[in-house]
Amino acid sequence: MKCADQDAPRPGREVGGLETNSTTEALIPQQAQECKTLLDEAVFKLFVHPGEIVEVRALGVDGKPKLAMSGYFDDHALFSRAVQDLDRRPHAGVYFTLQVIDPRLIARAFNRIKASDVTTSDKDVIAYRWLPIDLDPVRPAGIPSSDSELKAALELREPVTAWVMREIGSPGPIKAMSGNGGHLLFHLPDWPATNENRDIIKGILASIHGRFSTETVKIDTTVFNPARIWKLYGTTAKKGDQVPANQYREARPHRMAYIDDLGGAAW
Repeated sequence: MKCADQDAPRPGREVGGLETNSTTEALIPQQAQECKTLLDEAVFKLFVHPGEIVEVRALGVDGKPKLAMSGYFDDHALFSRAVQDLDRRPHAGVYFTLQVIDPRLIARAFNRIKASDVTTSDKDVIAYRWLPIDLDPVRPAGIPSSDSELKAALELREPVTAWVMREIGSPGPIKAMSGNGGHLLFHLPDWPATNENRDIIKGILASIHGRFSTETVKIDTTVFNPARIWKLYGTTAKKGDQVPANQYREARPHRMAYIDDLGGAAW
């Protein structure tokens, strides 16, 4: 899948009157090459192994802040159809459960999406498969990042990657763009979802934050809990309104979240 073939606005591309301030190649070299999403079955299977399930959750659907849509999937074709249908609607974000969850939860919404106030909790998680690192540009709440803010977040992935690989002996991480910032996902050998392992991940995130957070990019230290939801790659980050550039400001577009490097993810 070519990122340039997607319909969602992305850095360096003019969409609906929004034009960013720099070229794609200068800001995000991988953007014009291959991008990977959970809509690709091979990528989906890296996150959801045979016999496992994943929850899809969308917040603020149809402009209703309290409306959450949720569903559980073990069928990739039905998953992809449901995700694409959700992403066409107004929403405040489409997410998925990153870690390994109890497969019995699929009976809540069997390969379909519905309005729901019952979603995956920490007690429903079986194992940690990923050490998640979210590199978020510093900006006011509720707005998209600019290209320069996004660039700073993506550049910070490299020193963080080198440090984590050295400290925990992990293979190269999955590297991704969340729509507004950078993501790193380091593979773990399915650590049981115990309080001890939760605290280990919490400590690693705190260490990364202390070493690498800057005035422009912060490492999110809150993503350690087992049931944490994560931006679903292949959906559009729609935080706030899109803003076009002019002589006084940078553009702030909505962008599609995607994976630009699978790293050592061929297990």
